Amino acid sequence: MPAITVTEHTVKTAEHTTFYLAAGPSDGPLMIFLHGWPELAVSWRHQLPFFAAMGFRAIAPDMRGYGRSQVHPRHEDYQNALIVADMLALLASLGQQDAIWVGHDLGSPIAWSLASHHPQHC
Repeated sequence: MPAITVTEHTVKTAEHTTFYLAAGPSDGPLMIFLHGWPELAVSWRHQLPFFAAMGFRAIAPDMRGYGRSQVHPRHEDYQNALIVADMLALLASLGQQDAIWVGHDLGSPIAWSLASHHPQHC
């Protein structure tokens, strides 16, 4: 089986810039992996090629304030609602309406918030 390539991307909105890793076919079912604290998108380095090989489009962002994503100056800038908005902006930039959201540690409440407040995107 040929090696799966993991590529680096950035999406910018008026509110935030998100760095993310991607693997798999662009038309595959979308899975977005949300890392924990204090981790980065690269924490999902083994899962991205695995799910990409299964036909999924696997995405792992650096969450707000981590890695190569934008750092904001105030504590209030790290509310769950704002991080959820970042993830919805990422989803929209990918041209998708919904995704399978996978959260670990800090990423879990973001995945839960997406499911409870934005079920149409799950």
